[in-house]
Amino acid sequence: MNEINTEQFENFRIVKYRFVLQPADFIKLSNFPGSSIRKIFLPVFKQLTCENPQIECKKCYKEEKCPFFVAVESENGFHDPDFKRYHTPPKPFIFDSPLRKKIFYTKNNKLYFDLILIGKTINYFPYFIATMRQIGEVGIGLNQGKYSLQKILALNLLDNTIAGEFDFNSENRNADNKWSFSLKELYDKYESEHEDIDEVTVSLVTPLRMKRLGNENWHLYFRTLTKNILTRIANLAIAYCDYNEILHFDNTIYRAGAVKIAKESLLWDDWRNSELRKRKPDSRMGGYYGNITYKGNIKEFWPILRIGEILHVGKNTTFGLGRIVIDAYHEDI
Repeated sequence: MNEINTEQFENFRIVKYRFVLQPADFIKLSNFPGSSIRKIFLPVFKQLTCENPQIECKKCYKEEKCPFFVAVESENGFHDPDFKRYHTPPKPFIFDSPLRKKIFYTKNNKLYFDLILIGKTINYFPYFIATMRQIGEVGIGLNQGKYSLQKILALNLLDNTIAGEFDFNSENRNADNKWSFSLKELYDKYESEHEDIDEVTVSLVTPLRMKRLGNENWHLYFRTLTKNILTRIANLAIAYCDYNEILHFDNTIYRAGAVKIAKESLLWDDWRNSELRKRKPDSRMGGYYGNITYKGNIKEFWPILRIGEILHVGKNTTFGLGRIVIDAYHEDI
């Protein structure tokens, strides 16, 4: 029996925007575009939001109202020794770059990054806008290519269509929260997508990093995947969505163990340069790409997997790692 009551997801809100960038000349991104924005975003974001840069974040009296502290430095998890995995929450924002393997953009090509904001971070969206504009003046990518922020689109998470365009002249920027969705709305929609599912393929379209990942005997079991997504939801809820108690999904995670791996095709992407590989041949730095097909009673877990597409899985998701895409299969009758 499904223990998930979607009413408990009502206060968990998500919004997704698309920044459309116009290169001034050309921009050369790294092989993984997310790393190009990672190098420059955090220092610029802090520069624009921090009022006391000479003070350590944890000692600043404005920490609870500081966008940088809340979105980047906060460790406002659930501090109980029995719930160690909830102590340090994941970051409440995710940058997604285009999936196509394109790293060179000229002034004739527009570049875009999608931004997902969660919970209280939604109210900080104007700071993300200011940061992306400032980065355009500083430059991004391997050549520090400059760009202008042409427009911002709001995406409808229910059907992945364009819901509207952000008004740069709006006096009340928070009014654009009309484009956010509750996790309840998303879960209910995904739950109605299929009557029955007995097989699903999960594609790791950006590098996946997890604990104990990288050894030869590592496998992304369905229970591990389900637990990772649900734990991520619980962590984000209590840290950024004003939940007073941890959401528990123990029975759901247990039942996920009945779903088995039918086929697995994973490729390890090693990020070390040649010098580091020589010095530390046994170290494991990188992530997995590829596809995993699971077989079993998938119906109950379909909404969870679909939410995983939005929230990503694993570690270091803030700038695009751990992005998954789900394809369902039905048994022919």
